[in-house]
Amino acid sequence: MNPLVRKELLGLFRLKRVAAIQVLFVAILGGIVMATWPQQGMLTLSAQGQDSLLLSLIFGQLVLLVLLVPGIAAVSITGEKEQNTMEMLYASRLSPVQIVIGKIVAAISYPVMLLLSGLPFVALLSWRGAVETDLLARAYAVLIVAAVFMAVLSLTISAVTKLSSTALVMAYVVMLATAGATLVPAAIMIDSQSGLVAMILHYVRALSPVAAVLSLLRPELTDLNGAVHHNFPIWAIFLPLAILVIAVCVGILVAKLSQSPVTSDGFNAELGADASRSMGRRVMFLIDPKKKRKPFGRFNPLISKEKRTNLLRGGKVMVRIFYLALLLSLGLAVMSLYGNAEHSDLLRYVASVLVAFQIGIIALVAPSLTSSTISGEIENGTFETLRLSRLRAGQIFWGKFLPAFQPAVLPILALIPGYGAICFIEPGYIPRLEILLPVIVASVALCCAIGIVCSAFVANTARATVAAYLIVTMIFVLPAAGWWAMQTGVFPGGYRIAFISPLVLGLNLLPDSTVQISNLWKEHLMVIGGLFVVALIVARLRLAVLLHRG
Repeated sequence: MNPLVRKELLGLFRLKRVAAIQVLFVAILGGIVMATWPQQGMLTLSAQGQDSLLLSLIFGQLVLLVLLVPGIAAVSITGEKEQNTMEMLYASRLSPVQIVIGKIVAAISYPVMLLLSGLPFVALLSWRGAVETDLLARAYAVLIVAAVFMAVLSLTISAVTKLSSTALVMAYVVMLATAGATLVPAAIMIDSQSGLVAMILHYVRALSPVAAVLSLLRPELTDLNGAVHHNFPIWAIFLPLAILVIAVCVGILVAKLSQSPVTSDGFNAELGADASRSMGRRVMFLIDPKKKRKPFGRFNPLISKEKRTNLLRGGKVMVRIFYLALLLSLGLAVMSLYGNAEHSDLLRYVASVLVAFQIGIIALVAPSLTSSTISGEIENGTFETLRLSRLRAGQIFWGKFLPAFQPAVLPILALIPGYGAICFIEPGYIPRLEILLPVIVASVALCCAIGIVCSAFVANTARATVAAYLIVTMIFVLPAAGWWAMQTGVFPGGYRIAFISPLVLGLNLLPDSTVQISNLWKEHLMVIGGLFVVALIVARLRLAVLLHRG
């Protein structure tokens, strides 16, 4: 057995959080089975086409893979760099091929283990009856390929970045774009298009594992099976396309890991790079990382220090996220202005996409802006220096927390053109967006507070970031089950749970939505505000304990 695979798997399986994730994975699948099990105990052939248990079980595993796999694979290589063990790995007797294969196999093993832990629930489908073996085999083939696809893609991101926090954010952003953003153009336009345009929209969404699963279990949704526009089913396109992406990522990993760490990795050669400014930097001087710095402020010098030294807040990652959100906003704005006269429901789709993307980007970016504030100081060995400074505990806390808001607001500003186009076309959206604004601001504040709480309790930045993402997911995504239960009639009072989620509330603030949820926006702000205050108090008390004990 490859020694690196053995070392990676032993180190992975000895972690308590890995065991907790596996238990959580099985517990959620068990809850899904209990919630969707037929009342009569068996499924009739007439109800097979609307089998909610099969859909929930396969789709639930896919969602859990999207949430959990990047958190493990994205820190596999950056963790070696941060712990200064990369050079020791290359100085060992392992060949470059063994190193590459060991990292790839270790990254793939974890999601495969999660899928194996869900097999007992799949066996219940056969016992219950009315399940096609071929359909189940194709669905699991899509799940396995999707798991390998996400693991290898996250591992590639880990290989080309230097910090675990940066790799985590980039991996989750790429997963969100791949699984969700690729569905947007087809969901909005494919019903009104034909020919080459429809084929392009169909093949773009084929990169999403979500579309591949739905094309098997709900093929009638937006022509996922390709019957209307005479295209191949999504799942049949996704499998070779994902394998192609996996092969490309493996090639990048081989090229990257086959080279031993030299000056650029070990000695940070880019610090001595040419400091000449290009024309692009002169034009975009506001985001030029080489521009002349202003002196530290007297009010709280830690605020200026955080803005300069935190790579995620002031680096290229936030700039790229800003431009990505801006391009999406401009595209949706043009789509709204161009197609609203022909398609009356297009504006509603665009508004839903904007709100979902807005909340999603906040949930991805904001926690990572504060998850390294305290744990990063502990990892770098500078926390003792901070304790011995003349700054008070309150100055340290607010100096760590407040700088996160400026970069967190950038994705909100980037989507203003999209919202502006919607309000220009239909002024009736203005009062609804006025209610949405405090919901978005409260979401940003809560996510930043959750990040600093996790950073105060978890000494490792990567683990703190993953913990923050899991907590945010519980608040933003899990209450959506109440919305689904309400719409399906399983639990009519589900809106009492669903209104907690900023994502659910934001979508229901739009026209033609669930009134019971939208009417609870004040209660939502009270709940989110209360959680924000509690998180701040807990983080402040924990920081005081750390400053006292060391």
